[in-house]
Amino acid sequence: MNYYHLGKDIMILQSDYHIHASFYRLKAADAQPGPMAAEQQTAARAAGNRYIGILEHCNHAKHHPFHCLELLSGEYHAPGVDRSDTFLGVEADLNNDGTDDCGVEGRARFGLHYVIGSVHLSPKIIPDVESYIRIEYLRIRNTLLTNRNVDIIGHPFGEGYRYQAAGIVPNWGFHLIPPEYLREIADLAKRYRVALEINRNDPSDEVYVAFLKHLCSSKMLFAIASDAHKPECCPDAAIRTRWAKSLGFSEEFHWKPAILKDIEEQK
Repeated sequence: MNYYHLGKDIMILQSDYHIHASFYRLKAADAQPGPMAAEQQTAARAAGNRYIGILEHCNHAKHHPFHCLELLSGEYHAPGVDRSDTFLGVEADLNNDGTDDCGVEGRARFGLHYVIGSVHLSPKIIPDVESYIRIEYLRIRNTLLTNRNVDIIGHPFGEGYRYQAAGIVPNWGFHLIPPEYLREIADLAKRYRVALEINRNDPSDEVYVAFLKHLCSSKMLFAIASDAHKPECCPDAAIRTRWAKSLGFSEEFHWKPAILKDIEEQK
């Protein structure tokens, strides 16, 4: 079953557009290779997903050169490859000015169906948690205001858990984010029809839950995602879909790649 019933006639299709195929990353000679796209596709289907998005990072890290995307695109677009209900994307880092590291040119060059824009920071880069929050907010804000290449904002403020792991804050949560930051991001995402990603099932974070309920009541686009980097990390899609259902989300505002909408309209 690839959907979760919300009621008599409404369902949320189980999908995950944030699944990494990390086989093509540069690694140490003795490192284990990551999964190829086909392996992640198989794992995502086994987890119950109807629609699948395979991607890889695009940023300035040495192990994520642009060549990784070229090889991943080659695998995806190769003759005879099963591409049914599976789409090719990228998780591109966002910059201070709102640009993304993939860009319109990279999207066209590799035949990408969508772009997830994310912020990746850590205490090693930004030791102060308030500064981290401010920088992520500004990067997301500037992206929403100026960048029409990005379709989804990936794991907003999801890097905050690193500050808890490093002992900088005792308990990471959305209570640490200024409410005006969250309000502006939500308003801009709705205005420019950019989806916000849901990938934490954490009912204990009351401010986070309230933020998600606001997105739902505001009829904003959302995407449910795992950010899986290995086949065993593709979680049961029904669990994440139940989480969205419990908050009131519906399929009407569930983000889909433009090519999928075109296919559905032609049926």
